[in-house]
Amino acid sequence: MTLHSQLETRSFAFVLLQKIIRFQRRNVYARLALIAIACLLPFLLARFALYLIYFDSFKNLSTPEVLMAFWVGLRFDLSMITFSILLPSLFMLLPFGWAHHVYWQRFWCWVIYVSLLLLVLMLIGDIIYFGEVGRHVGAEISTIRADIAPLLIMAWHSYSSLLLLFAICAALGALLWHRVVHITPAAPKRALIRVAGLVLVLLLFVVSGRGGWTNKPISVSDAFFSNSAAQAYLTLNGAFAVSHALVDNTPPVREFMPQEQAIARTQQSLAGAHATFQDPAYPLYRTLKSSAGGLAASSAKKPNVVVLVLESWGAQHIDSIRQHLELPAIGATPNFDALAKQGRLYTRFFANGQRSIVAAEAILASLPTLPGMLFLGEGIEQNRQSFMGEMAQSQHYSTIFLQSDHRVSFRFNSIAARAGFSTYLGAEDMPELHPQQKPDLVWGTWDHNTLQQANSLFSQAHQAQQPFLGYIFTSTTHAPFMVPEQRWRKFPETSELNKFLNSMYYADWAIAEMMAAAKKAGYYDNTIFIITGDHVSGVGDYKQHIPNLYHIPLLIVGPGITPGVDDRIGSHVDILPTIADLANWQLGYAGVGRSLLDPERIDERVALSVRGEVIDLISNRGWVSHNLSRAVGNSADMPATDKSELETLMLAQYQTISRLMLENRIQAEAVVDAVEGCAAFPLIRVSWHQICVHSLKTWHRYC
Repeated sequence: MTLHSQLETRSFAFVLLQKIIRFQRRNVYARLALIAIACLLPFLLARFALYLIYFDSFKNLSTPEVLMAFWVGLRFDLSMITFSILLPSLFMLLPFGWAHHVYWQRFWCWVIYVSLLLLVLMLIGDIIYFGEVGRHVGAEISTIRADIAPLLIMAWHSYSSLLLLFAICAALGALLWHRVVHITPAAPKRALIRVAGLVLVLLLFVVSGRGGWTNKPISVSDAFFSNSAAQAYLTLNGAFAVSHALVDNTPPVREFMPQEQAIARTQQSLAGAHATFQDPAYPLYRTLKSSAGGLAASSAKKPNVVVLVLESWGAQHIDSIRQHLELPAIGATPNFDALAKQGRLYTRFFANGQRSIVAAEAILASLPTLPGMLFLGEGIEQNRQSFMGEMAQSQHYSTIFLQSDHRVSFRFNSIAARAGFSTYLGAEDMPELHPQQKPDLVWGTWDHNTLQQANSLFSQAHQAQQPFLGYIFTSTTHAPFMVPEQRWRKFPETSELNKFLNSMYYADWAIAEMMAAAKKAGYYDNTIFIITGDHVSGVGDYKQHIPNLYHIPLLIVGPGITPGVDDRIGSHVDILPTIADLANWQLGYAGVGRSLLDPERIDERVALSVRGEVIDLISNRGWVSHNLSRAVGNSADMPATDKSELETLMLAQYQTISRLMLENRIQAEAVVDAVEGCAAFPLIRVSWHQICVHSLKTWHRYC
């Protein structure tokens, strides 16, 4: 480039800058628009830098996926910018004459600049941190916050040159910022226009701060709009991840023993003939080997798998389990009880928590949600985990997720995509099969609608000769308890318990209808059905017996399943390795579950469950409880040695899982890449026209 052309380029840039400065002098609204654009630039540059610096983490993304990440990422960028400039902007727009004084306007402009510098620092720090753990900052920010002083000293010594460069850029930016803000723009002369402008800007801030015109504010989970974790990481920005982790106020991980000891004790409890631990860097990662010897092991035809999670189905109200507890029959579940005679009924099966979203993490990823951990939908999906859908896709299964509630409920739309489910439907997608729809005050749609829609999708996969994994989450048995017609009001609705039993009676009928439809469609004989509850209902009489707080059914019906009753202890986290065992999936898995078909050390099986800040461990020797500060309960007459051993195991599992989650060492990155590569392959064949159309649809969906 010649000297003359260089001078022309610089002259053009200078003229452009002058025009921008003059433009924002017109009015305060133009100034705010310019400030918002200036704040957006660092976010775009940070995302581009993340993509270039860690290209190996994103190399499997196709060009359309990268563009989509930048496009959807604007939601997160604008949300973060909005909350950073919200108060200063509103103070600048106050409908009073003094609010447009030159010093008042300059002061708040400089507050915005300082806020922008803090955002840039968070973006830079997150980019550096991404290289350490392969994801954005998460719950571990609470641990970092506890050691902020030594970390600042370490950052100065390790990144002094980068910090110096940042300081120089900040100083140069301040000079440019001064050129922009030193002149106060003209204020609207009429007070009515000022008030209207303030209200309009406030509404725009509310929409952009929430991430669009949506039912729920944007969260980390919304970055997982596809089944690619890499695309989600590129979509998310570090400042958003950091701020949300700080707001969640996650406490630091408590340490009760050396980490090596905690890992060794945890591995000992999980070891069996069906699994082999692979890598010390990822202590929970194992290679699964089938111990089932059922149809999957003896046939080349892969079995379908359907996981049916029933809202609030506790064991206390199911007659086939009550019979083994020597309790009188109720009569709410005749079809389930009949089906139980055809399959394997686990009578000592427990939920890993008391909330539906906790059950989702445990079933989909074989990990409990421990005190101090984020829930699915709040950011934990950033971590590399063994998600059920991803594992199924690696075995060339079609993956289908349905829930009876609305699409965005529990953020399952994002969770399903992150967990590897290629098809997702909510209540809005279900045809109405009853004479009347559910009232608005009732969650979602009737279970029969959901289960029959599931049958339709499963039938399509069966006709295409494609093995499928189906995951269904129902809602009719959630309060307020209602049924669509009088014929399901078996019990007089004089109490909440009877209303619940009626809803259970209806759901039981819907299950029978689904099974009949599956037989008619022809896929029943080659399908493994796993039926369980998400947690116990809130209307049971549990007499404060700790195991009863989590006692739920588990029924497995399908080819190769030996009918009978099994009284071994199990929990939600055991479902995923059991599926892999039954379907003969020879693959890696990282979690704290054990196949329920594993014949080894049955008496040593345990269930780890959480209620608030208390962890309960249930075993054949009894139960113990701990609140991470002290023991808070145990079974009556438990020997001191048993109590000590069980508490050690419970705290070892807590410490191991929590620490590995913070360090993102549940599962190796290479394993995730292999699964995502398999799932994302069809997306490579996308035309530029499809990119534009899909971009517009996605933006409309999320905004």
